[in-house]
Amino acid sequence: MSLLARLRRKPRRRMLVIGLDGVPYSLLTGLMADGDMPNLKAIAEGGDLKPALSTYPTVSCAAWSSFVTGVNPGAHGVFGFTDIRPGSYEMYITGSTYVTSPPLWRILNERGHKVIVMNVPVTFPPPDVDGLLVSGFLAPELQGATHPEGLAARLSSLGYRIDIDPWKARESLDALLEDLDLTLKGRVSGAVDLLSKEPWTYGMVHVMGTDRINHFMWGKWASGDETYAPAFRDYYRKVDAAVGQIVGAVDDDTEVLLLSDHGFTLTEHELNLDTWLRESGYLGVPASDEAGLSDIAEDTRVFSMTPGRIYINVKGRQPRGSVEAGADYEALRDEVIAGLGEITRPDTGAPVMQHVFRREEVFTGDSVERAPDILAHPYDGIDLKSSMTSAALYANTPITGMHTYDDAFWLVRGRSFGDETPCVHDGAPTVLSLLGEDLPDHFDGRPAAS
Repeated sequence: MSLLARLRRKPRRRMLVIGLDGVPYSLLTGLMADGDMPNLKAIAEGGDLKPALSTYPTVSCAAWSSFVTGVNPGAHGVFGFTDIRPGSYEMYITGSTYVTSPPLWRILNERGHKVIVMNVPVTFPPPDVDGLLVSGFLAPELQGATHPEGLAARLSSLGYRIDIDPWKARESLDALLEDLDLTLKGRVSGAVDLLSKEPWTYGMVHVMGTDRINHFMWGKWASGDETYAPAFRDYYRKVDAAVGQIVGAVDDDTEVLLLSDHGFTLTEHELNLDTWLRESGYLGVPASDEAGLSDIAEDTRVFSMTPGRIYINVKGRQPRGSVEAGADYEALRDEVIAGLGEITRPDTGAPVMQHVFRREEVFTGDSVERAPDILAHPYDGIDLKSSMTSAALYANTPITGMHTYDDAFWLVRGRSFGDETPCVHDGAPTVLSLLGEDLPDHFDGRPAAS
C-alpha cells in the first residue's frame, strides 16, 4: 500500500472485551442496585445489560472457546479441562493446540489487527500472535506462558499472576481472599500497562477470580455468613474498581463489551456419576484410590468424565471396547438416558437431571466424534462430578458454588442488544461486527449488539 493510501485509510476501530468469569446476571444486578458496582452500573446506564446463556457442557474452557471461535464445542473440540485421546483411555489437559476452529486473534491478525490477549482460558501454550498474549489459568507458571517470551518479565515486575492457588483456598478462606486480592491487583496493573502503552485494535482481559470466589464462597454469601458474606461483597467492589481502571485505559471511542461465560448458584450436593454407573452395572472398575480410566476393561460398558460427559465403551473405538456400534450402541444409550432421568435428590426426591442429551442433539461440526455420547445437565443445586476413586453417590466438599447454563450476563457500552438473548458463541461474531469486519461463513453465532 502506498504512503498516500495509508494516509487516506480510515483509522481502525478498537474493541476491548473484559471477561468476568462466572458472574451471574442476578448477582450483578443486585450488587449494582445496592451501590456496590458503580463503574459497571455507569456502563449499563449508557449502554445495555442483558442476561445471557452459556454452552453445553457448562464449563469455562468450553464456553470461552465458544466465545473466541464463534462456534459450538462440536466444532471447536473443547468439551472439558481434560479429555481423552482418540483410540485410547489416555487423558490430556486441554490447551490451545486442541482447539480445532480458528480463534478471534488469528482471524483478526489475518485482517491486519494487532491484539492484546490476557489470561483467556485455553491459551496455553501461548500461540504466536501479532501482538501480545499471556496464557490463562491452565498455564503452570508465567514463565513460558507469554508471547513474546520476554513479556513474562515485564508482567512479573508489575505483580502479574496467572491465577490463585486453589489448593490453598480449600484450606483457608482467608488465604483465598488474600490470594484473590493480589491476583486482581496484578491483573489490573498488567492490563493497564499494556493497553495504554502498546499498539492494538482488539484487547481481551479475563478475570478468573470471580469464578474462584463463587466456587469457594457462594455458600457463605447465600447464607449471609457474618464474616465471609461481607468479604464476598467487598471482593466484588474491588472487581468493579478494577473494571473502572481497565476501561479507563482506553478512549471513549473504543468499543467495550463485558460478559460472563456462565451463571452461578449454590451447590447443595455433588453427584458422582461414576458411582451411579458402577451401581447400575455399567462401570466395571471398583472404587479405589488408584482407580482411573486406564483400568477400564471389557466388563465396562459406560464411563464418564466431569462435567456430565458420558461415554459408551465401543468396540473398535476404545481399546477394550465391549459394545457393538449400531443397534447395540443405540439401545444402551437409550437405556442409560432413561436411567439418568430416574436419579433423584437425596433430600427432596426430586429428579436430578434437567436435560440428558444425545451428542448429536447439542453438537455439530468436525469434532463431534470426540464429543461424549451422552451429555447430562442437572437442575441447579446438583453438581455433576466423575471420580472412580469414590464409592459415595452424593458428597459435599469445600466447593459450595456451581455453574449454571443461564443467568450469565452481557454488558455493552454505548450500544444496545437485540431482542434475542445473547449466547456465548455469539462472541466472535459480535466482536467482528463491532470492528466493522465481515463474518466468516462457519460461525454458529450472530452479532448480539449494534
